[in-house]
Amino acid sequence: MKNIYVLLAGESTSQFGNNLFDIAIMWYLYRLTDNSTTIGLISGTFNALVVLNVLTGYLADRFPKTKVMMTIDGLQAILMGVATYLYYGFAVNIWTLVGVAFIAKILGTVFDPAENALIPQIVPADQLQRVNSMNQGVKVCAQLVGMLAGGSLVAFVSLADFVLINGLTFLVSLGCIVIVHKRVDHAEQVSVEQVQTWDWYAGLAYVYHNPMLRTLILLAVIVNMVIGPVLGLNIIWTRGTLHASAVVYSLAQALFIIGVVTGSILINFVKTTFKTKLLLALTTMTVAVTFMVLMRSIGTTLIAMMVIGMAGGFVNVSLFTLIQLKTPGELLGRVNGAMMSCTNISMPIGIALGGVITRYVGIATVFIIGSAITLVALLAMSRVTLNEA
Repeated sequence: MKNIYVLLAGESTSQFGNNLFDIAIMWYLYRLTDNSTTIGLISGTFNALVVLNVLTGYLADRFPKTKVMMTIDGLQAILMGVATYLYYGFAVNIWTLVGVAFIAKILGTVFDPAENALIPQIVPADQLQRVNSMNQGVKVCAQLVGMLAGGSLVAFVSLADFVLINGLTFLVSLGCIVIVHKRVDHAEQVSVEQVQTWDWYAGLAYVYHNPMLRTLILLAVIVNMVIGPVLGLNIIWTRGTLHASAVVYSLAQALFIIGVVTGSILINFVKTTFKTKLLLALTTMTVAVTFMVLMRSIGTTLIAMMVIGMAGGFVNVSLFTLIQLKTPGELLGRVNGAMMSCTNISMPIGIALGGVITRYVGIATVFIIGSAITLVALLAMSRVTLNEA
């Protein structure tokens, strides 16, 4: 377990830097363009890059995973160093801003599939759920701290300083992965030699022919599409329906994140099957959204957002653990890449669809539709047999 603690220490540091960087990029992008359409297109393009995980998962199977991760962290640190030089030289324009962010996002799509495929190699099977819950909790906490710090400092600290800090956090992460690499290098080499096929689409094919994985990923897609509008359009609910302040909106978003962390911790104390945990999470999510819409008050909204976050934490940890347990090691990078592509792109799609539908039926109806879809997924899930042995 020492290796996972070192890995998480590096990841939490770089995750913090990444969130500082993301906030700074969007802040300066708005200052440069003052155009919501441009910002929306750029932000949408960044989010769409997650589909590259289908391809980048191949690298996690083709090469030792720690080497892939070290390479990416090294390239990210170099990129941030170049960007620091450019920005200190006052070359802050839309091209350098978007260019650096675009390259950073592409590099980031390589790192996550490798990390998710590495964890089962360095953690005993009976500890996977615990480690996945720790991993999710660390990521979300680092995201929360990075968001708060970035939001507080962005008006006072230069873009170059933000980028420099981000580059330093990648160096810390690189150092941590080097330590892990020295301890597991031989096992990784053996794992790579055992790979039977190098087809980049082998992960997609394996998911397609495996009923359990196909069901799990479809479930994750549905949940993300449903939860997307609740998160992405919560500003409409807060301001338009509740007539509440920006403080309430920020608090609701923060409570959602706290809920995810709480759910990631609590799942380790629920001693039942993964299927039961997924059904419990879906039921809780449905009840929370319905409760929020029917009561329509600030208090119930804040409670609901935290409960939805907790349910999301249950779903994520359960799905990652099941996929790691049921996927052959030589395909895990590509299967993880396929899952991350499908699930991560589904949330912005859900937000976009919810935004369009809201114009015609109102935000409350959109939330109720999402709750109904979750209920259908719940009923379908109850009929599916998951081989957890």
